[in-house]
Amino acid sequence: MITKIESLEVDKDEVFVRAIVENMVYLYSQTLYDPPEFGPALCEASFPLDEEQVLPDNEHELLQFLEDLDLNW
Repeated sequence: MITKIESLEVDKDEVFVRAIVENMVYLYSQTLYDPPEFGPALCEASFPLDEEQVLPDNEHELLQFLEDLDLNW
């Protein structure tokens, strides 16, 4: 889950995104009583942008758009 977009750059037909993504960093090891814990981290991803595709202007819609892409952070 993306919590915040740090930067978004469009270069011709490629989009580069830096965002804070939940559950990306290993914080604590598993114990006998508790599972391992993960926390948020700054991540980068990129994806091609089709000619007909338009990025949403609204931040909430942009977050949903990026979530739907299922990017490899």
